[in-house]
Amino acid sequence: MLRKFLVSILFLSSIQVIAQESGQSSLDSRLTVQFNSVSIPSALRQIERLSDVKFSYNSNIIPRDIRFDRAFIDKSVREILEELLSTANLYYRELGSTVIILKRVYSKRKISGRVIDKDSQAPLPYASVFIERSTLGVATDLKGEFEIENIPDIGFNLVISYVGYKPKSIPFNYKQRVDNVNFVIKLEIDPVALESIQVVSKSRKRTTYEERNLLRRFKTAFLGRSDNAKKCKIINPEVLHFEVLDSLGNYKVTADDIVFIENRALGYRVGYLLEEFRFENGLKVNIGSAKFEELEARSRKRYNKWETARRKAYNGSVQHFLNAMINGNPQEEGFSVNLVQYDSVASEFTTPLNPPPLNEIIELRKTDKDYLFTLHAESDVEVTYQGEYESSAYKKLYRSTSRSGNYKYTDRKIRSSIALTNSQSLSSYQTIGLDANEIEIFQKSIIFFVNKDTPIVFPGQFTKPRDVLFSGWWRWGAFSDFLPLNYRPD
Repeated sequence: MLRKFLVSILFLSSIQVIAQESGQSSLDSRLTVQFNSVSIPSALRQIERLSDVKFSYNSNIIPRDIRFDRAFIDKSVREILEELLSTANLYYRELGSTVIILKRVYSKRKISGRVIDKDSQAPLPYASVFIERSTLGVATDLKGEFEIENIPDIGFNLVISYVGYKPKSIPFNYKQRVDNVNFVIKLEIDPVALESIQVVSKSRKRTTYEERNLLRRFKTAFLGRSDNAKKCKIINPEVLHFEVLDSLGNYKVTADDIVFIENRALGYRVGYLLEEFRFENGLKVNIGSAKFEELEARSRKRYNKWETARRKAYNGSVQHFLNAMINGNPQEEGFSVNLVQYDSVASEFTTPLNPPPLNEIIELRKTDKDYLFTLHAESDVEVTYQGEYESSAYKKLYRSTSRSGNYKYTDRKIRSSIALTNSQSLSSYQTIGLDANEIEIFQKSIIFFVNKDTPIVFPGQFTKPRDVLFSGWWRWGAFSDFLPLNYRPD
């Protein structure tokens, strides 16, 4: 009896766990647990014993001197694991029923230099210098000098901007030497921007009804219509200028300065250097460079909510699709592609029910540069992500019945009849009168290619954004679903 009592005390002193209901993933199962000065390996073993989670790791990466003291009440294994591993600079990846423990490796790569006026050679203090579509960036000091650390071993564009000057973007490949090199970056004065700044500084005119209406349209087209877009706000709309192009309401937008967007859905404050925004006949061209800054979460619950939202935004995104193409596993990542063909009789785009294999529709070709690839496509393509369904709000706005009776995209000239799965088409439902809202449809997007060969780089990015136009689901989320290129879902 005494022996049983002592064993019970020893067990409770290390960990007390009560397993609760199980979710879709083993990491979603909930536990009430108390760790009392236990090592990380010991805590992992106890979680394994009392849940369906199985861990795999190299013991050499686990610090033995760290002890964990923490109580969790009705928390998911995912939440417990994230806090446990963060104490030792570790993270995890879920592969099937196994959770792989990995060590975070931070790059020591850094870039430094000086930003000056091209003509006078004078330093430009407080110029913005950042890695395009990343969380990495700084402002120059009073001497015009800057230094950006912890740059990943990937190709990147260094973007430099200063009010009244023409912005500059400098590409670097992942093998290019940047350490111990002092780059001198010369910016040219932009007479047009400078004139605009001087005029505005004298008197800020009231916005007209037309300008306010264009701003509302721009917010919808730029930020998107998804749930994330509803939690986005343009902080400084006064830097935007609108120009109506014709009587059809087509327009373009320019900006005097960096446009700041607060995305409360994903937890970022984004500085966007807008180069060109144009909306014509239902097609949108958006060219620019973004610098991401993480918002302060202020609570673990908020942080976890943002992490979940970021994973959801990444899954099925353009970035995810291009990374899958580069890694050679688009189908394993949940993507399928189809040809997009124009039906001149119905005046709409259609997709065949029995498309050719993926590699005959779209092909990734290597170049003489390790980091650069060419995406070859003989026609425009429809990309389906089978990991998520389209939302009811999206279907209500963008799905209807075409002249032929098939469901289609309805945003003006960008239309397509669609396949429900690999073996069924929505056209098979036309005679029984089902509404689009009653049918679960995988997320579908269309890529319109300007050229058959389009360059891309890792991590998933088109190097010439003017070469492609998007429709469908990717257009729905728009900027509100943008993530920094150095984001990696755990």
